[in-house]
Amino acid sequence: MKVFRSTARALVAVALIVAGTAVLDAHMKLEKSEPAANAVVAAPPATVQVFFNEEPDLKVSDLEIKGPGKVTLASVEAVEKSLKASLRGDVADGAYVVSWRAAGKDGHIQKGEFAFTVKRK
Repeated sequence: MKVFRSTARALVAVALIVAGTAVLDAHMKLEKSEPAANAVVAAPPATVQVFFNEEPDLKVSDLEIKGPGKVTLASVEAVEKSLKASLRGDVADGAYVVSWRAAGKDGHIQKGEFAFTVKRK
């Protein structure tokens, strides 16, 4: 009887671990960005875009940019499984960091950032 109880407890523990892993895998994930993370570009990009494994909820999703010059982002739009915004203002040479916030089907907000550098030749 003790062996049965131990085996049953072990099976329940394994089931909980598997279920927990499935929940963690349900969160939205960043797949890529444009410009690519850590890219050095010879000309300022017209837009920045982040791609996810599912469609972001625009109500809670956003993009921001920081860097040299007086650059801002136009209003953020959801394009299929991505967030996209046009750059406005003076995009000077230097390093930029794009921060993103997004939530998918499960409503859990994910955050991240990527950097790129503008270096005209």
